[in-house]
Amino acid sequence: MAIMIMVAATASAALPTVNEHYSSITTLDIAYLLTFLSIFLYCYYYTVLSPKTGKPDGFGESAFISNLHSVPLCILALLSLKHVIPESIPLCWSISFFIVDLLDAVVRGEIMWIVHAIISLALNVLTGRDAKHRALRSVSKGFFAEASTPFLNHWKKSKSYLSFIIFFIAFTLCRIVWVPYFVYTTYALYLHGEIDYLIWPSILFYILQLAWYAKMCTMIVNYKLPKELKERLKEQ
Repeated sequence: MAIMIMVAATASAALPTVNEHYSSITTLDIAYLLTFLSIFLYCYYYTVLSPKTGKPDGFGESAFISNLHSVPLCILALLSLKHVIPESIPLCWSISFFIVDLLDAVVRGEIMWIVHAIISLALNVLTGRDAKHRALRSVSKGFFAEASTPFLNHWKKSKSYLSFIIFFIAFTLCRIVWVPYFVYTTYALYLHGEIDYLIWPSILFYILQLAWYAKMCTMIVNYKLPKELKERLKEQ
């Protein structure tokens, strides 16, 4: 108990004053954003628009691009929490990806992914601009939800039941357990029960995760191997 009080006191001392509602955007932040955005725009061109390599769902279905976002993001988030780099670096990396991801979802008319990209962008931009959450590095903590993404991409490639179980466990830990835990500790411990407007996009994000999780739970019980994989296993 004493340790929790000391942590809370330290966090309170680190928080901005009441008048400092928003963090300033620096020239370096803009440079990060434009640099990272150019990387994902090139990925979009290569996978969708290029006459040689592009196809309509090339960006959204690319495991490489998905992992290019999630794996470095988790590493950058960890470095941010260790105060090795500023939080603006993982923040700009993720914002850049979701800008292009939203563009791709709109072009393809994928309503679910449009909603996902909008909620993710809203959380990134609004939380990143809020001085209190910037001081607490709330965005970096939230980015660990993306640690389940490489396991999703591996399952999409293999389609085996074992890879789905591994993905299910990763999703459970990173999104169903971690997200409400860090949101709760942020508001209950560090912000002393003060609820701000950022709780609402967080709740929307979690509801979306629960909807996917419910579908995954039914798949655990009623998992069906793709026909191609069944035939391949028979040949072995």
